[in-house]
Amino acid sequence: MPRPDSARVLEANLAALARGNPSLAFTIRSSAANPSLIFIEARNGTLVPAVRLPDGRAPLHSLYDPMGESRKMMAGMRGAGCVVILGMGAGLAAASSLEDAGVSSVLVIEKDVSTLRALLEHLPIAGLLQDSRVSLSAGLEGIRPALLAAWQPALMGGLVTAPLRAWCEREKQFFTAATKELRAVVDEIRADYGVQAHFGKRWFSNILLNMEPASSGATDLPHLTSARVIAAGPSLERQLPLLAAAEDHGFLLGSDTSLPALRRAGIQPSGVLSIDCQIYGYHHFLQGISAQSTLFLDLASPHFLARRSSRLAFAAGGHPFAVYLDARWKRFPKMDTSGGNVTHAAVSLAQCLGARTITVYGADFSYPDGKPYARGTYLYDFFDSSQTRVTPAESRFFSFIYRTPETRKERVGTSFRYTTDVMLAYRERFLRLMSVIPAEVVSVPGAGLALDRTPASLTPLPVGPMDDGWRRSQPRCSWRRFLANYAGDLAALPVLAHPGGSSFRTLHGSEKELWGTLLPVAARVIKESPETAPGAAALDGARQWALTRISRLIEGSRSFHE
Repeated sequence: MPRPDSARVLEANLAALARGNPSLAFTIRSSAANPSLIFIEARNGTLVPAVRLPDGRAPLHSLYDPMGESRKMMAGMRGAGCVVILGMGAGLAAASSLEDAGVSSVLVIEKDVSTLRALLEHLPIAGLLQDSRVSLSAGLEGIRPALLAAWQPALMGGLVTAPLRAWCEREKQFFTAATKELRAVVDEIRADYGVQAHFGKRWFSNILLNMEPASSGATDLPHLTSARVIAAGPSLERQLPLLAAAEDHGFLLGSDTSLPALRRAGIQPSGVLSIDCQIYGYHHFLQGISAQSTLFLDLASPHFLARRSSRLAFAAGGHPFAVYLDARWKRFPKMDTSGGNVTHAAVSLAQCLGARTITVYGADFSYPDGKPYARGTYLYDFFDSSQTRVTPAESRFFSFIYRTPETRKERVGTSFRYTTDVMLAYRERFLRLMSVIPAEVVSVPGAGLALDRTPASLTPLPVGPMDDGWRRSQPRCSWRRFLANYAGDLAALPVLAHPGGSSFRTLHGSEKELWGTLLPVAARVIKESPETAPGAAALDGARQWALTRISRLIEGSRSFHE
Protein backbone atom coordinates (compact mmCIF):
# COMPACT_ATOMS: atom_id res chain seq x y z
CA MET A 1 0.00 0.00 0.00
CA PRO A 2 1.52 3.35 -0.98
CA ARG A 3 2.51 5.68 1.81
CA PRO A 4 1.36 9.34 1.85
CA ASP A 5 4.15 11.75 0.95
CA SER A 6 6.22 13.21 3.77
CA ALA A 7 5.10 16.82 3.17
CA ARG A 8 1.42 15.96 3.74
CA VAL A 9 2.22 13.81 6.78
CA LEU A 10 4.39 16.54 8.29
CA GLU A 11 1.76 19.25 7.75
CA ALA A 12 -1.00 17.14 9.31
CA ASN A 13 1.18 16.28 12.31
CA LEU A 14 2.34 19.86 12.86
CA ALA A 15 -1.23 21.17 12.60
CA ALA A 16 -2.28 18.70 15.30
CA LEU A 17 0.71 19.54 17.49
CA ALA A 18 0.18 23.28 17.10
CA ARG A 19 -3.21 23.05 18.82
CA GLY A 20 -1.51 22.41 22.12
CA ASN A 21 2.09 23.49 21.54
CA PRO A 22 2.42 26.04 18.73
CA SER A 23 5.95 27.02 19.78
CA LEU A 24 7.32 23.49 19.41
CA ALA A 25 5.46 23.01 16.12
CA PHE A 26 7.07 26.18 14.74
CA THR A 27 10.54 25.10 15.89
CA ILE A 28 10.16 21.66 14.29
CA ARG A 29 8.95 23.21 11.04
CA SER A 30 12.09 25.34 10.79
CA SER A 31 14.47 22.47 11.65
CA ALA A 32 16.21 19.88 9.49
CA ALA A 33 15.37 16.21 9.95
CA ASN A 34 17.77 13.86 11.75
CA PRO A 35 19.52 12.06 8.84
CA SER A 36 20.41 9.00 10.94
CA LEU A 37 16.79 7.80 11.01
CA ILE A 38 15.22 5.64 8.32
CA PHE A 39 11.79 3.99 8.23
CA ILE A 40 10.93 0.37 7.51
CA GLU A 41 7.77 -1.69 7.52
CA ALA A 42 7.09 -4.34 10.14
CA ARG A 43 5.40 -7.60 9.08
CA ASN A 44 1.96 -6.18 9.83
CA GLY A 45 2.62 -3.02 7.82
CA THR A 46 3.36 -0.69 10.74
CA LEU A 47 6.00 1.90 9.88
CA VAL A 48 8.93 1.61 12.30
CA PRO A 49 11.79 4.11 12.71
CA ALA A 50 15.30 2.65 12.66
CA VAL A 51 18.83 3.96 13.04
CA ARG A 52 20.98 3.86 9.90
CA LEU A 53 24.20 1.93 10.59
CA PRO A 54 27.30 1.44 8.41
CA ASP A 55 26.52 -2.28 8.16
CA GLY A 56 22.74 -2.27 8.39
CA ARG A 57 19.98 -0.84 10.50
CA ALA A 58 18.74 -0.96 14.10
CA PRO A 59 14.92 -0.78 14.41
CA LEU A 60 13.50 0.95 17.49
CA HIS A 61 10.54 -1.44 17.73
CA SER A 62 9.79 -5.07 17.06
CA LEU A 63 9.39 -5.83 13.35
CA TYR A 64 6.92 -8.61 14.11
CA ASP A 65 4.20 -6.90 16.17
CA PRO A 66 5.42 -3.46 17.31
CA MET A 67 2.09 -2.38 18.86
CA GLY A 68 1.78 -5.68 20.75
CA GLU A 69 5.30 -5.14 22.09
CA SER A 70 4.36 -1.67 23.32
CA ARG A 71 1.17 -2.94 24.96
CA LYS A 72 3.14 -5.55 26.87
CA MET A 73 5.61 -2.90 28.02
CA MET A 74 2.83 -0.63 29.28
CA ALA A 75 0.75 -3.43 30.84
CA GLY A 76 2.76 -3.28 34.05
CA MET A 77 2.09 0.43 34.40
CA ARG A 78 -1.71 0.41 34.33
CA GLY A 79 -3.42 2.88 36.61
CA ALA A 80 -0.64 5.46 36.56
CA GLY A 81 -2.07 8.95 36.29
CA CYS A 82 0.86 10.39 34.35
CA VAL A 83 3.15 8.41 32.02
CA VAL A 84 6.51 9.83 30.92
CA ILE A 85 7.94 8.09 27.86
CA LEU A 86 11.64 8.48 27.09
CA GLY A 87 11.95 8.42 23.32
CA MET A 88 9.05 8.83 20.91
CA GLY A 89 9.78 6.15 18.34
CA ALA A 90 6.63 5.46 16.31
CA GLY A 91 4.44 6.82 19.12
CA LEU A 92 3.26 3.31 19.97
CA ALA A 93 4.01 3.49 23.71
CA ALA A 94 2.04 6.74 23.96
CA ALA A 95 -0.85 5.24 22.00
CA SER A 96 -0.98 2.11 24.15
CA SER A 97 -0.83 4.24 27.31
CA LEU A 98 -3.99 6.06 26.26
CA GLU A 99 -5.86 2.76 26.11
CA ASP A 100 -5.71 2.75 29.92
CA ALA A 101 -8.64 4.77 31.32
CA GLY A 102 -6.56 5.57 34.40
CA VAL A 103 -3.99 7.57 32.40
CA SER A 104 -4.67 11.31 32.47
CA SER A 105 -1.46 12.60 30.90
CA VAL A 106 1.31 11.29 28.64
CA LEU A 107 4.56 13.22 28.23
CA VAL A 108 7.01 12.11 25.53
CA ILE A 109 10.60 13.32 25.93
CA GLU A 110 12.81 13.33 22.83
CA LYS A 111 16.46 14.32 22.46
CA ASP A 112 16.05 17.15 19.94
CA VAL A 113 13.74 18.76 17.41
CA SER A 114 15.62 17.25 14.46
CA THR A 115 14.60 13.79 15.63
CA LEU A 116 11.00 14.92 16.05
CA ARG A 117 11.13 16.44 12.54
CA ALA A 118 12.24 13.11 11.04
CA LEU A 119 9.53 11.20 12.92
CA LEU A 120 6.73 13.63 12.05
CA GLU A 121 7.69 13.60 8.37
CA HIS A 122 7.00 9.87 8.10
CA LEU A 123 4.58 8.77 10.85
CA PRO A 124 0.88 9.63 10.38
CA ILE A 125 0.16 10.25 14.07
CA ALA A 126 -1.93 13.43 13.93
CA GLY A 127 -4.67 11.71 15.92
CA LEU A 128 -2.23 10.98 18.73
CA LEU A 129 -0.76 14.50 18.75
CA GLN A 130 -4.12 16.25 18.95
CA ASP A 131 -5.17 14.22 21.99
CA SER A 132 -5.26 16.73 24.88
CA ARG A 133 -3.61 14.17 27.16
CA VAL A 134 -0.43 13.99 25.05
CA SER A 135 2.45 16.47 25.16
CA LEU A 136 5.95 16.49 23.65
CA SER A 137 9.24 17.86 24.91
CA ALA A 138 12.56 18.23 23.07
CA GLY A 139 15.97 18.66 24.72
CA LEU A 140 16.97 18.89 28.37
CA GLU A 141 15.79 22.48 28.77
CA GLY A 142 12.23 21.52 27.86
CA ILE A 143 11.79 18.80 30.48
CA ARG A 144 11.03 20.97 33.50
CA PRO A 145 8.30 23.19 31.99
CA ALA A 146 6.79 20.23 30.15
CA LEU A 147 6.51 18.06 33.27
CA LEU A 148 5.20 20.94 35.38
CA ALA A 149 2.42 21.36 32.81
CA ALA A 150 1.76 17.64 32.34
CA TRP A 151 1.61 16.32 35.90
CA GLN A 152 -0.64 17.51 38.72
CA PRO A 153 -0.76 14.88 41.48
CA ALA A 154 -4.04 16.14 42.97
CA LEU A 155 -5.70 15.44 39.62
CA MET A 156 -3.80 12.43 38.37
CA GLY A 157 -2.18 10.56 41.22
CA GLY A 158 1.18 8.93 40.56
CA LEU A 159 3.74 9.00 37.76
CA VAL A 160 5.69 6.28 35.95
CA THR A 161 8.44 6.43 33.32
CA ALA A 162 8.77 4.11 30.34
CA PRO A 163 11.98 4.13 28.25
CA LEU A 164 12.09 3.19 24.58
CA ARG A 165 15.04 0.98 25.36
CA ALA A 166 16.60 0.61 21.89
CA TRP A 167 16.68 4.38 21.42
CA CYS A 168 17.69 5.17 25.00
CA GLU A 169 20.65 2.80 24.77
CA ARG A 170 21.78 4.38 21.51
CA GLU A 171 21.41 7.93 22.88
CA LYS A 172 22.59 7.01 26.35
CA GLN A 173 24.30 10.29 27.17
CA PHE A 174 21.18 12.36 26.55
CA PHE A 175 18.70 10.04 28.24
CA THR A 176 20.94 9.60 31.27
CA ALA A 177 20.97 13.37 31.68
CA ALA A 178 17.25 13.51 30.94
CA THR A 179 16.53 10.94 33.64
CA LYS A 180 18.53 12.98 36.14
CA GLU A 181 16.64 16.16 35.23
CA LEU A 182 13.36 14.29 35.34
CA ARG A 183 14.05 13.02 38.86
CA ALA A 184 14.89 16.54 40.03
CA VAL A 185 11.63 17.95 38.67
CA VAL A 186 9.61 15.03 40.05
CA ASP A 187 11.12 15.68 43.48
CA GLU A 188 10.23 19.37 43.14
CA ILE A 189 6.62 18.61 42.20
CA ARG A 190 6.24 16.04 44.97
CA ALA A 191 7.66 18.48 47.51
CA ASP A 192 5.27 21.19 46.31
CA TYR A 193 2.37 18.75 46.43
CA GLY A 194 3.34 17.77 49.96
CA VAL A 195 3.17 21.44 50.98
CA GLN A 196 -0.23 21.77 49.28
CA ALA A 197 -1.49 18.68 51.08
CA HIS A 198 -0.41 20.23 54.38
CA PHE A 199 -1.52 23.84 53.88
CA GLY A 200 -4.14 23.71 51.11
CA LYS A 201 -7.13 24.52 53.32
CA ARG A 202 -5.24 27.00 55.48
CA TRP A 203 -4.08 28.99 52.45
CA PHE A 204 -7.63 29.21 51.13
CA SER A 205 -9.07 30.24 54.50
CA ASN A 206 -6.38 32.89 54.98
CA ILE A 207 -7.09 34.38 51.56
CA LEU A 208 -10.80 34.55 52.32
CA LEU A 209 -10.14 36.37 55.60
CA ASN A 210 -7.65 38.77 54.00
CA MET A 211 -10.08 39.96 51.33
CA GLU A 212 -11.70 42.47 53.68
CA PRO A 213 -8.47 44.27 54.72
CA ALA A 214 -7.19 44.00 51.15
CA SER A 215 -10.26 45.84 49.88
CA SER A 216 -10.15 48.76 52.30
CA GLY A 217 -7.77 51.40 51.01
CA ALA A 218 -4.25 50.98 49.67
CA THR A 219 -0.77 51.96 50.79
CA ASP A 220 1.03 54.25 48.36
CA LEU A 221 4.04 52.18 47.29
CA PRO A 222 7.19 53.82 45.90
CA HIS A 223 8.58 53.30 42.40
CA LEU A 224 11.91 51.66 43.18
CA THR A 225 15.14 51.86 41.23
CA SER A 226 17.28 49.89 43.68
CA ALA A 227 16.62 47.76 46.73
CA ARG A 228 18.36 45.86 49.49
CA VAL A 229 16.78 42.56 50.49
CA ILE A 230 17.62 41.27 53.97
CA ALA A 231 17.58 37.54 54.68
CA ALA A 232 18.18 36.10 58.17
CA GLY A 233 21.09 33.73 57.63
CA PRO A 234 23.99 33.68 60.13
CA SER A 235 26.11 35.85 57.80
CA LEU A 236 23.76 38.74 58.53
CA GLU A 237 25.46 39.17 61.92
CA ARG A 238 28.68 40.39 60.26
CA GLN A 239 26.81 42.33 57.59
CA LEU A 240 24.62 44.33 59.98
CA PRO A 241 27.38 46.91 60.64
CA LEU A 242 27.68 47.42 56.88
CA LEU A 243 23.96 48.06 56.68
CA ALA A 244 23.97 50.39 59.66
CA ALA A 245 26.91 52.43 58.35
CA ALA A 246 25.81 52.56 54.73
CA GLU A 247 24.33 55.65 53.19
CA ASP A 248 20.98 55.21 51.47
CA HIS A 249 21.28 52.53 48.79
CA GLY A 250 17.63 52.16 48.00
CA PHE A 251 14.57 50.60 49.52
CA LEU A 252 15.44 48.21 52.38
CA LEU A 253 13.09 45.21 52.28
CA GLY A 254 13.57 42.84 55.20
CA SER A 255 12.28 39.31 55.50
CA ASP A 256 10.01 38.81 58.49
CA THR A 257 12.63 36.49 60.03
CA SER A 258 15.25 39.25 59.88
CA LEU A 259 13.03 41.93 61.45
CA PRO A 260 13.98 41.34 65.14
CA ALA A 261 17.70 41.33 64.30
CA LEU A 262 17.34 44.55 62.29
CA ARG A 263 15.44 46.32 65.07
CA ARG A 264 17.99 45.27 67.70
CA ALA A 265 20.72 46.71 65.48
CA GLY A 266 18.83 49.99 65.20
CA ILE A 267 18.15 49.51 61.50
CA GLN A 268 14.76 50.63 60.24
CA PRO A 269 13.58 48.63 57.20
CA SER A 270 11.50 50.42 54.60
CA GLY A 271 9.37 47.33 54.29
CA VAL A 272 8.99 43.84 55.73
CA LEU A 273 7.68 40.82 53.84
CA SER A 274 5.94 37.78 55.34
CA ILE A 275 4.69 34.83 53.25
CA ASP A 276 4.37 32.02 55.83
CA CYS A 277 0.76 30.92 56.24
CA GLN A 278 1.36 29.47 59.72
CA ILE A 279 0.75 31.17 63.05
CA TYR A 280 4.47 30.93 63.86
CA GLY A 281 5.03 34.02 61.73
CA TYR A 282 3.66 36.01 64.65
CA HIS A 283 6.94 35.44 66.55
CA HIS A 284 8.83 37.66 64.12
CA PHE A 285 6.64 40.63 65.06
CA LEU A 286 6.72 40.34 68.87
CA GLN A 287 9.11 43.31 69.03
CA GLY A 288 6.78 45.29 66.80
CA ILE A 289 7.19 46.93 63.46
CA SER A 290 7.74 50.65 62.96
CA ALA A 291 4.85 52.80 61.83
CA GLN A 292 7.10 53.97 58.96
CA SER A 293 7.63 50.42 57.65
CA THR A 294 5.30 48.94 55.07
CA LEU A 295 4.19 45.42 55.95
CA PHE A 296 3.90 43.30 52.80
CA LEU A 297 1.80 40.17 53.21
CA ASP A 298 1.06 37.34 50.85
CA LEU A 299 -2.69 37.07 50.38
CA ALA A 300 -2.41 33.63 52.00
CA SER A 301 -0.68 34.97 55.15
CA PRO A 302 -2.45 34.63 58.53
CA HIS A 303 -5.13 37.31 58.72
CA PHE A 304 -4.11 38.47 62.22
CA LEU A 305 -0.80 39.78 60.83
CA ALA A 306 -2.76 42.41 58.92
CA ARG A 307 -3.39 44.12 62.27
CA ARG A 308 0.33 44.49 63.04
CA SER A 309 0.88 47.55 60.85
CA SER A 310 -1.02 50.63 59.75
CA ARG A 311 0.97 50.59 56.49
CA LEU A 312 -0.21 47.39 54.85
CA ALA A 313 0.14 46.04 51.33
CA PHE A 314 -0.93 42.64 50.06
CA ALA A 315 0.88 40.85 47.25
CA ALA A 316 -0.23 37.92 45.12
CA GLY A 317 1.97 34.85 45.10
CA GLY A 318 1.38 31.76 43.02
CA HIS A 319 -1.70 30.36 44.77
CA PRO A 320 -4.34 29.81 42.06
CA PHE A 321 -7.08 31.50 44.12
CA ALA A 322 -4.83 34.56 44.59
CA VAL A 323 -4.19 34.58 40.84
CA TYR A 324 -7.94 34.40 40.28
CA LEU A 325 -8.57 37.36 42.62
CA ASP A 326 -5.86 39.37 40.88
CA ALA A 327 -7.48 38.75 37.50
CA ARG A 328 -11.14 39.09 38.49
CA TRP A 329 -11.42 41.28 41.58
CA LYS A 330 -8.46 43.56 42.27
CA ARG A 331 -4.90 43.86 40.96
CA PHE A 332 -2.03 43.18 43.38
CA PRO A 333 1.76 43.44 43.23
CA LYS A 334 3.13 40.09 42.03
CA MET A 335 5.84 37.98 43.61
CA ASP A 336 7.27 34.56 42.88
CA THR A 337 6.71 32.29 45.88
CA SER A 338 7.77 29.12 44.05
CA GLY A 339 11.22 29.30 45.68
CA GLY A 340 9.69 28.14 48.95
CA ASN A 341 11.38 30.83 51.07
CA VAL A 342 10.83 34.49 51.88
CA THR A 343 14.18 35.69 50.45
CA HIS A 344 13.23 34.41 47.00
CA ALA A 345 9.83 36.09 47.25
CA ALA A 346 11.34 39.35 48.50
CA VAL A 347 13.71 39.66 45.53
CA SER A 348 10.81 38.99 43.18
CA LEU A 349 8.64 41.58 44.95
CA ALA A 350 11.43 44.21 44.85
CA GLN A 351 11.67 43.74 41.09
CA CYS A 352 7.88 44.05 40.76
CA LEU A 353 8.09 47.37 42.61
CA GLY A 354 10.54 48.59 39.96
CA ALA A 355 14.01 47.79 41.33
CA ARG A 356 16.64 47.22 38.65
CA THR A 357 19.52 46.60 41.05
CA ILE A 358 18.96 44.38 44.09
CA THR A 359 21.56 43.62 46.75
CA VAL A 360 20.90 40.64 49.02
CA TYR A 361 22.27 40.35 52.57
CA GLY A 362 22.28 37.30 54.84
CA ALA A 363 21.37 34.72 52.20
CA ASP A 364 23.37 31.62 53.19
CA PHE A 365 21.15 28.71 52.06
CA SER A 366 23.07 26.57 54.56
CA TYR A 367 23.98 26.55 58.25
CA PRO A 368 27.50 28.02 58.58
CA ASP A 369 29.16 27.30 61.93
CA GLY A 370 26.15 25.17 62.81
CA LYS A 371 23.82 28.19 63.15
CA PRO A 372 20.41 28.25 61.43
CA TYR A 373 19.78 32.01 61.74
CA ALA A 374 21.52 35.22 62.71
CA ARG A 375 21.53 36.16 66.39
CA GLY A 376 18.66 38.41 67.32
CA THR A 377 16.08 36.44 65.35
CA TYR A 378 13.16 34.88 67.18
CA LEU A 379 14.57 31.36 67.40
CA TYR A 380 17.23 32.49 69.87
CA ASP A 381 14.64 34.02 72.20
CA PHE A 382 12.41 30.98 71.83
CA PHE A 383 15.13 28.41 72.57
CA ASP A 384 16.63 30.50 75.38
CA SER A 385 13.26 30.82 77.09
CA SER A 386 12.51 27.10 76.88
CA GLN A 387 15.94 25.66 77.71
CA THR A 388 16.54 23.52 80.78
CA ARG A 389 19.62 22.10 82.46
CA VAL A 390 19.05 18.85 80.56
CA THR A 391 18.23 20.44 77.20
CA PRO A 392 20.14 23.72 76.82
CA ALA A 393 19.55 26.02 73.87
CA GLU A 394 22.55 24.57 72.04
CA SER A 395 20.94 21.12 71.95
CA ARG A 396 17.73 22.64 70.59
CA PHE A 397 19.69 24.29 67.78
CA PHE A 398 21.46 21.02 67.02
CA SER A 399 18.14 19.16 66.86
CA PHE A 400 16.74 21.90 64.62
CA ILE A 401 19.59 21.50 62.12
CA TYR A 402 19.35 17.69 62.18
CA ARG A 403 15.54 17.58 61.94
CA THR A 404 15.91 16.03 58.48
CA PRO A 405 17.90 12.81 57.93
CA GLU A 406 19.86 14.14 54.94
CA THR A 407 21.70 16.86 56.89
CA ARG A 408 25.38 16.86 55.92
CA LYS A 409 28.40 18.51 57.54
CA GLU A 410 31.23 19.86 55.39
CA ARG A 411 34.54 21.49 56.21
CA VAL A 412 35.08 25.05 54.92
CA GLY A 413 38.66 26.22 55.58
CA THR A 414 39.05 26.34 59.36
CA SER A 415 35.29 26.30 59.90
CA PHE A 416 32.34 24.15 58.81
CA ARG A 417 28.74 24.35 57.68
CA TYR A 418 25.73 22.08 57.36
CA THR A 419 23.65 21.61 54.24
CA THR A 420 20.37 19.82 53.54
CA ASP A 421 18.55 18.83 50.37
CA VAL A 422 15.86 21.40 51.11
CA MET A 423 18.36 24.24 51.49
CA LEU A 424 20.17 23.20 48.32
CA ALA A 425 16.86 23.18 46.45
CA TYR A 426 16.10 26.68 47.77
CA ARG A 427 19.49 27.84 46.52
CA GLU A 428 19.01 26.26 43.09
CA ARG A 429 15.66 27.99 42.65
CA PHE A 430 17.15 31.28 43.82
CA LEU A 431 19.97 31.00 41.28
CA ARG A 432 17.37 30.33 38.60
CA LEU A 433 15.51 33.47 39.68
CA MET A 434 18.73 35.49 39.53
CA SER A 435 19.24 34.28 35.97
CA VAL A 436 15.84 35.23 34.61
CA ILE A 437 14.76 38.28 36.60
CA PRO A 438 14.99 41.60 34.67
CA ALA A 439 17.20 43.15 37.34
CA GLU A 440 20.82 42.83 38.44
CA VAL A 441 20.83 40.75 41.63
CA VAL A 442 24.00 40.64 43.72
CA SER A 443 24.48 38.73 46.97
CA VAL A 444 26.87 40.12 49.58
CA PRO A 445 29.44 37.33 50.25
CA GLY A 446 29.08 35.56 53.58
CA ALA A 447 29.92 32.27 55.24
CA GLY A 448 27.17 30.34 53.45
CA LEU A 449 26.99 28.87 49.97
CA ALA A 450 28.04 31.26 47.21
CA LEU A 451 25.34 32.75 45.01
CA ASP A 452 27.34 33.51 41.90
CA ARG A 453 25.54 33.31 38.60
CA THR A 454 27.05 31.55 35.61
CA PRO A 455 28.73 33.76 32.97
CA ALA A 456 25.88 33.03 30.53
CA SER A 457 23.37 34.55 32.92
CA LEU A 458 25.23 37.68 34.03
CA THR A 459 23.20 39.91 31.73
CA PRO A 460 19.68 40.36 33.03
CA LEU A 461 16.68 40.14 30.73
CA PRO A 462 15.82 43.27 28.74
CA VAL A 463 13.67 45.63 30.76
CA GLY A 464 10.28 46.19 29.16
CA PRO A 465 7.41 48.38 30.32
CA MET A 466 6.42 47.71 33.92
CA ASP A 467 3.05 46.09 34.52
CA ASP A 468 2.06 48.28 37.44
CA GLY A 469 -1.68 48.51 36.90
CA TRP A 470 -2.03 47.31 40.47
CA ARG A 471 -0.90 50.75 41.69
CA ARG A 472 -4.21 52.28 40.64
CA SER A 473 -6.38 49.21 41.15
CA GLN A 474 -9.60 49.29 43.15
CA PRO A 475 -11.88 46.34 43.92
CA ARG A 476 -14.47 45.80 41.22
CA CYS A 477 -17.06 45.14 43.90
CA SER A 478 -17.27 44.48 47.63
CA TRP A 479 -15.52 41.38 48.89
CA ARG A 480 -18.83 39.89 50.05
CA ARG A 481 -20.45 40.35 46.66
CA PHE A 482 -17.44 38.93 44.87
CA LEU A 483 -17.35 35.84 47.09
CA ALA A 484 -21.09 35.33 46.69
CA ASN A 485 -20.69 35.38 42.89
CA TYR A 486 -17.62 33.14 43.06
CA ALA A 487 -19.50 30.63 45.24
CA GLY A 488 -22.41 30.65 42.80
CA ASP A 489 -20.07 29.95 39.90
CA LEU A 490 -18.40 27.13 41.83
CA ALA A 491 -21.72 25.53 42.72
CA ALA A 492 -22.84 25.69 39.09
CA LEU A 493 -19.81 23.80 37.78
CA PRO A 494 -20.80 20.40 36.34
CA VAL A 495 -19.14 17.35 37.86
CA LEU A 496 -16.11 16.34 35.82
CA ALA A 497 -17.03 13.61 33.36
CA HIS A 498 -13.95 11.46 33.93
CA PRO A 499 -12.96 10.44 37.47
CA GLY A 500 -9.25 11.10 36.83
CA GLY A 501 -7.55 14.27 35.66
CA SER A 502 -7.98 13.85 31.91
CA SER A 503 -11.32 15.66 31.80
CA PHE A 504 -9.77 18.63 33.63
CA ARG A 505 -7.16 18.95 30.89
CA THR A 506 -9.90 19.27 28.26
CA LEU A 507 -11.62 22.14 30.06
CA HIS A 508 -11.26 25.68 28.76
CA GLY A 509 -11.98 29.18 29.97
CA SER A 510 -13.80 29.89 33.20
CA GLU A 511 -14.52 26.26 34.12
CA LYS A 512 -10.85 25.33 34.18
CA GLU A 513 -10.00 28.58 35.96
CA LEU A 514 -12.62 27.97 38.67
CA TRP A 515 -11.68 24.34 39.32
CA GLY A 516 -8.02 25.38 39.32
CA THR A 517 -8.56 27.66 42.32
CA LEU A 518 -9.33 24.53 44.36
CA LEU A 519 -6.32 22.37 43.46
CA PRO A 520 -4.36 22.99 46.71
CA VAL A 521 -7.54 22.32 48.73
CA ALA A 522 -8.02 19.08 46.77
CA ALA A 523 -4.52 17.98 47.79
CA ARG A 524 -5.49 18.48 51.43
CA VAL A 525 -8.76 16.59 50.91
CA ILE A 526 -6.82 13.59 49.59
CA LYS A 527 -4.45 13.68 52.56
CA GLU A 528 -7.30 13.86 55.07
CA SER A 529 -9.33 11.15 53.30
CA PRO A 530 -6.97 8.72 51.54
CA GLU A 531 -9.99 6.88 50.13
CA THR A 532 -10.74 9.97 48.01
CA ALA A 533 -9.30 9.42 44.56
CA PRO A 534 -7.33 12.18 42.81
CA GLY A 535 -9.26 14.02 40.14
CA ALA A 536 -13.02 14.54 40.08
CA ALA A 537 -13.72 13.16 43.56
CA ALA A 538 -11.00 15.27 45.20
CA LEU A 539 -12.08 18.42 43.38
CA ASP A 540 -15.72 17.92 44.28
CA GLY A 541 -14.74 17.41 47.93
CA ALA A 542 -12.70 20.61 47.75
CA ARG A 543 -15.67 22.45 46.24
CA GLN A 544 -18.05 21.39 49.01
CA TRP A 545 -15.55 22.44 51.70
CA ALA A 546 -14.87 25.80 50.02
CA LEU A 547 -18.58 26.58 49.62
CA THR A 548 -19.15 25.91 53.31
CA ARG A 549 -16.27 28.20 54.32
CA ILE A 550 -17.44 31.01 52.06
CA SER A 551 -21.00 30.74 53.38
CA ARG A 552 -19.81 30.92 56.99
CA LEU A 553 -17.61 33.94 56.28
CA ILE A 554 -20.31 35.90 54.46
CA GLU A 555 -22.79 35.16 57.24
CA GLY A 556 -20.25 36.14 59.91
CA SER A 557 -20.45 32.74 61.56
CA ARG A 558 -18.14 32.10 64.48
CA SER A 559 -17.75 28.53 63.25
CA PHE A 560 -15.55 29.70 60.34
CA HIS A 561 -12.41 29.00 62.39
CA GLU A 562 -13.53 25.57 63.54
